[in-house]
Amino acid sequence: MTLERETPPRIRAMIVEDQGMVRGFFERWLEGMPRFILVGSARSGEDALEQIEAFRPDVVLVDYQLPGMDGLEFMRAARQVRPQLRALVVSSLVDTLALTRIRESGVEGYLEKDAPPEQLTEAMVAVAEGGSYFSPKFRETMAAESRHAQSLGKILSRREQQVLGWVLGRKTSREIGELMGLSARTVEFHRANLMAKLDAKNFNDLATIAQERGWPASS
Repeated sequence: MTLERETPPRIRAMIVEDQGMVRGFFERWLEGMPRFILVGSARSGEDALEQIEAFRPDVVLVDYQLPGMDGLEFMRAARQVRPQLRALVVSSLVDTLALTRIRESGVEGYLEKDAPPEQLTEAMVAVAEGGSYFSPKFRETMAAESRHAQSLGKILSRREQQVLGWVLGRKTSREIGELMGLSARTVEFHRANLMAKLDAKNFNDLATIAQERGWPASS
């Protein structure tokens, strides 16, 4: 007696991309993958949130740079509705600040938009099937950032290093607090600590000292 192998259910996927031509490419590419079924496609995080509960995607291919809420802000909101939702973030940005945000956001994967289609397929399948995928360029950038910031790591706490990155990115204490889930007063406390530890009197001092100690220059 021959036992037929049961076909696994198709993975429900969503695309969130504001550029029409790019979104169209992703749609056609995904529809050609038998392991997936495209259940939703949106041009903004706000539009995509309206589809999450109705279409119940398992994985989302989301652009990092979106109008309104960005891709990471969308994922935080989407996981309030569907906690098991997994994400592959794509972007044309490769600067340290953006990649650090992506690393610390808890998403399962990241890939540059100029990656070849076969790499996109590998990344999407890995993320959708419970694994993770971060591009070689991402891993190289994060490894370099870790090496460069090592000396600062001996002086500043992890939280202070996070605040330092946002401060050097010229974010206000209120903006940093919103991004990190802290009050502006708590951010000011961390800012004062790192300024004192690095003996910096103003922003220019802080930027110069941080770079002298190996912090990567802002893009």
